Amino acid sequence: MRYGVAIPQANQFATPEALRAVARAVEDLGYDSLWVSDHIIVPEGSSYIPEFMDEPLAVLAFLAAETTHITLGTSVLIVPYRDPVFAAKFLSTVDYLSNGRLVVGVGAGWLEQEFEALSVPFEERGARTDEYLRVYRNLWETETSSFEGEYKRYSSMRMFPKAARDRRGTIPIWVGGNGVPSIRRAAELGDGWHPINLSPGELADSVKTYRQRCEEFGREPGPICMRHMPGGRTRPGGGQWPLTGTAEQQAADIRAYREAGLDELMLSLSARSVSELLGTLRTFMREVAPRI
Repeated sequence: MRYGVAIPQANQFATPEALRAVARAVEDLGYDSLWVSDHIIVPEGSSYIPEFMDEPLAVLAFLAAETTHITLGTSVLIVPYRDPVFAAKFLSTVDYLSNGRLVVGVGAGWLEQEFEALSVPFEERGARTDEYLRVYRNLWETETSSFEGEYKRYSSMRMFPKAARDRRGTIPIWVGGNGVPSIRRAAELGDGWHPINLSPGELADSVKTYRQRCEEFGREPGPICMRHMPGGRTRPGGGQWPLTGTAEQQAADIRAYREAGLDELMLSLSARSVSELLGTLRTFMREVAPRI
């Protein structure tokens, strides 16, 4: 089992000092990956999304310079929010400057007011996500690129595919989301699946669906990385939150997730300070992870 951390990038955690301290500590503690979240502009008074939140692409670049070997990722980048050519260039550059450490977790988005503020039609988010992912691939994997789509067209263009050529084939895309469209997108267009807040039983059922869809598209299933976010917008059905209780109870939950098909567990934890967050992460690696 691999372990990742969703780095807080909002409110008191949004400062360069806090980001640097958390990133370096997470790497030193032996976690495998470090992830940023994506919102650009949010409604005032939102109870779920912080009103002060660093731009994720900028944070990715910052983390690439502040760490040496940990995998960096987006959980998740809302694909329709940004021009796909610009996003592909930015992500390719981060991958190159970090020596091939990037994984791009992607999603179609859900906050309608944010789409309106960015002048992106909310009802087109799924179709734009599918097409923009194809643009990413096209630009990362070809020396001279041409593309003809509904939303994006270009001919005989060159970008910066060196990052893709020099690493493990291409920059991995892990598609986020628990629903039917997300699992289809992961199987058809992604290199892995990135659900959130499923119970072990729910995960096992969805893993079967994901693998079946991969077979239908003639593609090999990729890694499965679940984001565990207590108190988030979605939660497992019924019972106690997984990964709560004693160290042994948490370890038993992780063993159940592993049995269900999970490859990587991402911790997205709330804390009031950097020291509190790092204390929780340190305890997990010292008391829970060794029991798996």
